[in-house]
Amino acid sequence: MDRGDVLSGAAFSAVLRSAMAFVVVLVLFGWAALVYVEKSLIAELGDDVQQRWNIIAAEHEGEDSDHVTNAIAVASRAATGGRHASALFGAADDFVVGNVLTRPDGLGLQVGPLDHAAAAPDDITREYVYFSGPLDDSTLVVGMRLDLLYHTQILVFRTLTLSGFLIVLTMLSMGYYLSYKSLRRLKDIETALSKTSDGDTDVRISENGGTTQIDRIARQMNLHLDRLSRMIATTRNTAAAAAHDLKSPLGRAYLSLGTAMERVEAGQDPTDALTDTQDELENMRVIFDSYLQLSRIAAAGDDHLNARVDLQEVTAELVDTFALIAEDAGQRLSFEVEEGRDFRVMGDAQMLQQLVVNLLQNAVTHGDDGNHIAVTLNRAGAEVRFTVADTGPGIPDDAKARVFEPFHRLDPSRTKPGSGLGLALVQAIAEKHQGRITLRDNEPGLIVELSLPAAAGAPFSRPRPRSAAS
Repeated sequence: MDRGDVLSGAAFSAVLRSAMAFVVVLVLFGWAALVYVEKSLIAELGDDVQQRWNIIAAEHEGEDSDHVTNAIAVASRAATGGRHASALFGAADDFVVGNVLTRPDGLGLQVGPLDHAAAAPDDITREYVYFSGPLDDSTLVVGMRLDLLYHTQILVFRTLTLSGFLIVLTMLSMGYYLSYKSLRRLKDIETALSKTSDGDTDVRISENGGTTQIDRIARQMNLHLDRLSRMIATTRNTAAAAAHDLKSPLGRAYLSLGTAMERVEAGQDPTDALTDTQDELENMRVIFDSYLQLSRIAAAGDDHLNARVDLQEVTAELVDTFALIAEDAGQRLSFEVEEGRDFRVMGDAQMLQQLVVNLLQNAVTHGDDGNHIAVTLNRAGAEVRFTVADTGPGIPDDAKARVFEPFHRLDPSRTKPGSGLGLALVQAIAEKHQGRITLRDNEPGLIVELSLPAAAGAPFSRPRPRSAAS
């Protein structure tokens, strides 16, 4: 893998920016630390120098000037290396005794260079902290070279530099490692997407159970790849089923047209054959219309789902219509509503009406003589639940998931009426309205339960009379 790609990775770039910020903070902190150390040591050394000056001055009070001169001379000879400074200057600033050859300007505690008799080494500072004060007609100077401050500053500087270097190096190494890992994960994602674009719908991105953003993106992309795989499989099955469903009516329409032409040539009435042709073409139109409607629902946005629809009113009207159809088929249809509830939902009235029609039509079409279809409407918290239960043949457990696929039919011979799009439309409309469909066994028969979120602000106490149609 290209090293430049790793260095340009988001993880390494972020760590590099953090390292630069750390260096800036470290420089500021180091400068503040050095200033603090300098002030603290100078104050401490200044106190020590002033105490030494006070001691010599105190000795001078009880002795003559020769005694002080001898004491400074002894101290000067003992102070090798130029670390300590002590000198006595006369009234005319002339040198009397000591190791400081020139009287410094000013009085009091000061910091600066001194004209010391001993030359300081090249690696040692020439700065002193000294106290200069009058002693009778003379001036006494006592000082100490800032060796401790110099060495302390060097130690602090080296410590901060070394620790900063190690920390930045560790940060950059970690950033490089994380960037390398991220780049490998991105390469896996790129490879999986490339294989998917080449037609391999079974490929998935490897997951290591991590919690990084790339890991979460990988898991989300796998979910999308799963959905894409199902959509491709559904599309293929839909195309095959649609071709099969259209092939039969198209073939029958072709034969009916041939029969009509033969009857015309024989001077016979072709009305029956043309009627059969029209019926087959109508079946094809219904299939096309249903599939186009399913496509429009799937592609439609949510802008039109802003009306308050009373699901009780919609269901009551349709139950009255399908009660007669069920009665003609030797079946019975009933409708029960939970009292004192509001069943308004947000959505599209025509879509919801189509959903109820498809569920009722499906129950009647697949029910046998004596089938009882029970339609109920109730509330469960903030959800509106619409249930259609029948006592028909039901649906096997292994087929419950596939009945929502377009053109999927339980009858392999496809001799029963229907296009196989009814439940697919129901699921599409339910998902568009943030609802869910559940299939359960009625023993015997099937229970289809639709759950939709109630309209926001809909009251729960509007009384409605219980109605029934049979």
